[in-house]
Amino acid sequence: MPTPSEHKTVQSRILAYAQEIGWAVVPREEAEERRCGFSLFFDDLLDAKIREFNPRYTKVEWTLIGQFRHVAATMRFY
Repeated sequence: MPTPSEHKTVQSRILAYAQEIGWAVVPREEAEERRCGFSLFFDDLLDAKIREFNPRYTKVEWTLIGQFRHVAATMRFY
């Protein structure tokens, strides 16, 4: 019997569900490149969506992204 793995039991199911609801799966190499290797987000896409969903948001590009990075860097999970 094959050994269960995180990919088989969790990740593959999440990826299948994401595709079912219309999300595009991004290959790992592309995701790492789009995140510049360190960000939790696709910064360009997040900034575009912020502006699309909030047309009155007029701060300088990447302002909110910088705030997200600060929050993510200081979050602690117990």
